[in-house]
Amino acid sequence: MTSLFGDSIVYTQFKGKMCKVGKARLPNNRNFVITYKGMDWSGFRTLAECEKQFHELERRDGDNFAVVER
Repeated sequence: MTSLFGDSIVYTQFKGKMCKVGKARLPNNRNFVITYKGMDWSGFRTLAECEKQFHELERRDGDNFAVVER
């Protein structure tokens, strides 16, 4: 899945849970960003570092977070 900005969406929040919707090309590279309402919420990190934050993201209201690969 690709966003309007050319980012490859790997996870998106659905009904409060982070759901995998795409495949990461280079999961060990620091080219992943957590976004909130389409804006960067985190700095660049590996996919595993993003996944470690899912418990925090899932406690927040709404379906506003995604993990994108740039």
